[in-house]
Amino acid sequence: MALITENMDLEREYSPSMWSTRFPSAQEVLQHHINFVTTASEVVVNNIPHKLEIEYGSTPGQKLDILGTDLPDDSPILVFVHGGYWQELSREVSRYPAQPLHRFRIKTIVVGYDLCPAATLPEIIDQILNAARFVFEYAEKMGSRGVYFAGHSAGAHLVAKLLSNSDFLENTPGSRRLQGAFLISGIFDVRELVHTTMNIAIQLPREWAVPLSPQFDCFTHLQARKVRVYILAAQNDSPKFKKQSREFYELLYNTCLMQNMYLEIKDDMDHFDIVECFANNDNYLKNLLVHDIRKHL
Repeated sequence: MALITENMDLEREYSPSMWSTRFPSAQEVLQHHINFVTTASEVVVNNIPHKLEIEYGSTPGQKLDILGTDLPDDSPILVFVHGGYWQELSREVSRYPAQPLHRFRIKTIVVGYDLCPAATLPEIIDQILNAARFVFEYAEKMGSRGVYFAGHSAGAHLVAKLLSNSDFLENTPGSRRLQGAFLISGIFDVRELVHTTMNIAIQLPREWAVPLSPQFDCFTHLQARKVRVYILAAQNDSPKFKKQSREFYELLYNTCLMQNMYLEIKDDMDHFDIVECFANNDNYLKNLLVHDIRKHL
């Protein structure tokens, strides 16, 4: 009975829609999020010059969008990696951060990837490396002043795994243009997910959990590159999600001795409006990014 209760508690802790206070039910939270990001992404495509569905790999999901193709070649670039527990959402509904950034002459690249169960989590991690290789080469070719990555939820996990790969960063042309990363309501330790229904699609064996968790990776190589890492979570994220962000911050700050580290729990936000707000002209991601660009580039 204790084990059943514990698994039920984990199920709730890793169900972000159950912690929002904006709507009467979790289903309404999810439906609002899908409707919002779909509409906001359509607005972006209708208003910003773009190039869509650029293939960066051989499988159907390995495509990305460049939004702001009218901007100067040397414009800074934000790369956005969506969440959805590696099994939901898509590139097509994740273009919404681009419009406010475009006004500040920042290009947005939205990365798609194959989803579980058609792809395994290690395969998805490799796909993000493929996408990053494409982005860095594009940035090098264009002479971009700097590249930033942002990931939400499972997307923050994928960005963190990218950042941990010192061999990739050392050997990929253009990677020196990496300036910073925004990890938003992220999952950095996947061990407990093995015991939830989220794992039905992910199909993550228990023995893979530690190697696939950024919480157990090394990030000391980022210090020499002076990469800034912004870790953000929502007040109305679950306690487990907030704990994961705090523990990942502590790993980078105390163990990896990184200096350019920021942690913030955003007041009065939940797991979904912490990114929905990116469609607003005035939002914290745009403000942090513009401040970082003005300070460092």
